[in-house]
Amino acid sequence: MGTPANIPKEIAVLVNGSGEPIWIVCGEGYRGVGKVQNRWRIDDEWWRNEISRMYYELLLSDSSVITVFQDLLNGKWHRQHY
Repeated sequence: MGTPANIPKEIAVLVNGSGEPIWIVCGEGYRGVGKVQNRWRIDDEWWRNEISRMYYELLLSDSSVITVFQDLLNGKWHRQHY
């Protein structure tokens, strides 16, 4: 059985003083964030494996839109594919 296509991939993110992404580094190289279009937090599954994530829907400087999240338990950033 293959790996699901929507598995989050770890990326590097540079944030501003408020903790919001301003640059991302992924397979395409450095990409500037033009605007945070939406953000939301998910805290779930505390009874099994705790999940605490802050998601951001980003409009990048090249007009593409992506979703990233920070795992608030370990600080790592990921790109979420849908």
